Amino acid sequence: MISATVPIRVRYAETDGMSVAYHANYLTWFEVARTQLLEDIGVTYRSLEEAGFLLPVVEANLRYLAPSRYDDRLEVLAKVVEPPRARIRIEYEVRRDGRLLTTGYTVHAFMSREGLPLKPPQIVQDAFAKAFAEAAKQEG
Repeated sequence: MISATVPIRVRYAETDGMSVAYHANYLTWFEVARTQLLEDIGVTYRSLEEAGFLLPVVEANLRYLAPSRYDDRLEVLAKVVEPPRARIRIEYEVRRDGRLLTTGYTVHAFMSREGLPLKPPQIVQDAFAKAFAEAAKQEG
């Protein structure tokens, strides 16, 4: 498993009239953590796009266990359990002071600019292989 954790502070603009974080903002926070995870292993969205690959969300799931509120300081974890094939599944956890607030996942397909499904580019396959090998060394 590989992962990245990012801090998020709930902004007032991200809340509803009850000062509770609006549910759709979690997907944005997931994106922040996902982007960090990819950058940590040496792959950026920009480099994928420049190479002609897109990574659209084809599935998203969220489970809300407890609310987050204005000015909460959160930790958003993104993790990948298995290397990508034509698709990649990224799982998420949102915590406040260690308390699990939200879980979820997104599934992304590797696609060409023309909308055709593709295998991940070699740079992505290599980056994930290296990251999983390093994670296995640290765990074992």
